[in-house]
Amino acid sequence: MKFNLLLCFIALSFGSALAATPEALSALWAVPTSEVKAFTHKSYILKNLKIEEVYYQSRPYNGKPVTIFGYFCYPLNSRKPLPAILIVHGGGGTASRQRASRWSKYGYATFAIDLPGKGERRRSSRSTGPNMDVSVLLSGNYLIHAVAATRNAITYLTQRREVDPKRIGMIGLSWGGVITLLTNGQDSRLKAAVDVFGAGYIPEGCTWQDYFNSFSEEKLNRWYSFLDPKNFLLTQHAPILFVTGTNDHCYYLPTFQKSYEEVTAPKSFWLIPNLRHRFMPYAEATCLAWFEKMLKGRGGFEVLTVLPPYLSSKSGEIIIVAKAQALDELAKVNLFYTPGGPQQWTHKTWKALSPIYKDYQKGLFYFSIPPQKINPEILFFISGQDIFRGCFSSLVQSLFKVKFKDNQTTYAASAPIRTLYRHEPPVTLLDGIDSRKMIFILSKKDNLYKAVPHPQ
Repeated sequence: MKFNLLLCFIALSFGSALAATPEALSALWAVPTSEVKAFTHKSYILKNLKIEEVYYQSRPYNGKPVTIFGYFCYPLNSRKPLPAILIVHGGGGTASRQRASRWSKYGYATFAIDLPGKGERRRSSRSTGPNMDVSVLLSGNYLIHAVAATRNAITYLTQRREVDPKRIGMIGLSWGGVITLLTNGQDSRLKAAVDVFGAGYIPEGCTWQDYFNSFSEEKLNRWYSFLDPKNFLLTQHAPILFVTGTNDHCYYLPTFQKSYEEVTAPKSFWLIPNLRHRFMPYAEATCLAWFEKMLKGRGGFEVLTVLPPYLSSKSGEIIIVAKAQALDELAKVNLFYTPGGPQQWTHKTWKALSPIYKDYQKGLFYFSIPPQKINPEILFFISGQDIFRGCFSSLVQSLFKVKFKDNQTTYAASAPIRTLYRHEPPVTLLDGIDSRKMIFILSKKDNLYKAVPHPQ
């Protein structure tokens, strides 16, 4: 009876412009977490790993039961309950036994699941429920069932005697990254999370842009009010690692950075230069390093702070300084830059610069940018790796040339890029001039930005 009432509420929510109060949002996504029914279809041993092919129940769909398939893997030689990792695939994927078993070898119980339904390129899915077709994704019905599947998977893990219920992590790739944000924003049982590629504010820059552009204002408001991960950024529970590539074509970098900045939980950011939408083996190593830190208390992820750039009085070059906390644990630090501004993200080529000087006593790295490279603008970020395989980055910012009414010129550094095609305040002028009452307009004729008074 309660579930039927919930379905009625969901139907009303998507059929009207119902205000997304916290109570309405909670009721829409609500999932019972006390117990989940499951059974093991098959079990076998592969190279000292126990692998079980499991089916468990999730939220009913169209009045019919839904079952979710997963590979549950764990090392046989463990005498104590293990930390666990829930692995969630992307839009066209299915559960990977290979990845689940590979990660179990590092001392984890792993659970790789097929998200609900079949849909485009998922004919081999063993789960039931709504399909993962793009048109269905954007209606919102699918996402609610996908998060129900992940939360029920967490419940399943808490019921396994091989798992320490206080050390459960989750990683999601692509659309699975979106589902990770949604799940970690609602389920306090997670103790570590990794979001690979997924972002909030999806209509502001993504591969489904044509679908969102065709939405009516009312439909777009409903997406933002009820479905977009932005609604759960402030309620992320577990410490979360954000991983993406500079050239990702599915979730554009500005919305990814915007999402990261709004998270108040402990977090880290890793940006991989020139990477499109692929999860590479070296990225696995860093994700595992995050779980080692958060679920086993081993290793550490550095925090890099980019200080305000300045013009060198000696060389005339622009100096960018990054401050690190634990210099003795760092393996390498580089600055990456690319010509152009906050657009055409998928077509950029990023180049690396090594530091010109390291101040080990203060934990500072100095990088030098020749002014001629800024013609009229470059984007940059600083990235490093520690001795524990943890990788971390600063957010992407812009350096651009500025001209004033008196024809004086200088350079400016933007805040981290959060939107397509423009810079948001605060903008820092390298000569110390107050920029709070200025706006910066690109002059194609002069190939630089002109500083003009902000309209009152």
